[in-house]
Amino acid sequence: MSKKSLFSLLKIIRYLMAHDVEFSKKLLFFVPILYLLLPFDLIGDFFPLAGQLDDVAVFVLMWPILKSLLSNYFDNGYNDSPGQSKKKYKDAIDIDEEDYEVE
Repeated sequence: MSKKSLFSLLKIIRYLMAHDVEFSKKLLFFVPILYLLLPFDLIGDFFPLAGQLDDVAVFVLMWPILKSLLSNYFDNGYNDSPGQSKKKYKDAIDIDEEDYEVE
C-alpha cells in the first residue's frame, strides 16, 4: 500500500471518528460497501456482466461525493488533532477590519 493510500485511509478514519461530523454524512461512506455485500441489487448478479457493472457504478457514483465530503471537512481549516480545539480559519476574503489592528 502506498503512502498516499494509507494517508487517505487515515483521513477517512479520522472523518468517521470526528464528533462534529453529522451521522448521516458518516453513513454515506458505508453505502457502497453495504451495496456490494447485501444480496439486493438493482440488477441481479445472475446476469453475467450487467450484475457486476451496477456494483461498480455505485462506487463510481459515490466516489466524487465522498471525496468532496472529505476535502470540504479537511480543507476548510478544521483541526482534528487530539488535545487541540477545533477551529475554522477564515479565508482572506472573510477578514474584516475589526479582525486586526493597524498601528
